[in-house]
Amino acid sequence: MFQRLIIILTYIACACGAGAQSIAESEVLNQNPTRSGVSTHLAFELTTPTGSHGRWTTGGGATLSVAYTHYFTPRWFISPAVAAFYSTMGTDFIPDYDHVYEGTVKNYGARIPVHVGYRMQLPYDLSLSVATGPQLNVSIYAKEHPSPDFEAPDIEPDPINLFGRGFHRLDLQWGFFAGLTYKDHYCLGLSGGIGLTPAASMSHAGRKLDIRRNSVAFMLIYKF
Repeated sequence: MFQRLIIILTYIACACGAGAQSIAESEVLNQNPTRSGVSTHLAFELTTPTGSHGRWTTGGGATLSVAYTHYFTPRWFISPAVAAFYSTMGTDFIPDYDHVYEGTVKNYGARIPVHVGYRMQLPYDLSLSVATGPQLNVSIYAKEHPSPDFEAPDIEPDPINLFGRGFHRLDLQWGFFAGLTYKDHYCLGLSGGIGLTPAASMSHAGRKLDIRRNSVAFMLIYKF
């Protein structure tokens, strides 16, 4: 799986680089200065798994990131970032027992998005930016914290380490972003991610599950 992710990221990076070089050589760049810079992002995120067939459900989380945005024309830009994320998903399952266990999947790690986007200037010192691109999730912690009902026995170990039960260290999403910026510094944004590779692969109730993470987030951004 790791080799496949590297191949996909390498292909996307080459395509983005070729496009950026082609645009950068145009006359538009020579006539207008770039406006590159660093920004910080705080996101409040919902994660929805697909392919879990009820094994996991939507949960909340947060992401803190630092991005560098480089304009290779006055409107087109590329923005790589590094982020720390914390996400949760609900769980409702019967793991080798005759009782229902409800609980929470807790997952945190690092995220590396690389987005290419377009900026439009609006009246009243506003601008609108839209962007898209791949984002790699590197999971450091992934554990299931079950809460048994009143009659059910405790599960050992508690919490359950999901890395030994099919949760992957790496997964890839395709991300989307739209943000409204005021005076080139203050930005409100919406972002989302669609799972391209499984975040977890496991068996449940005799069924093979390939669970992908999909996310949507509300973002507060400050551009230096």
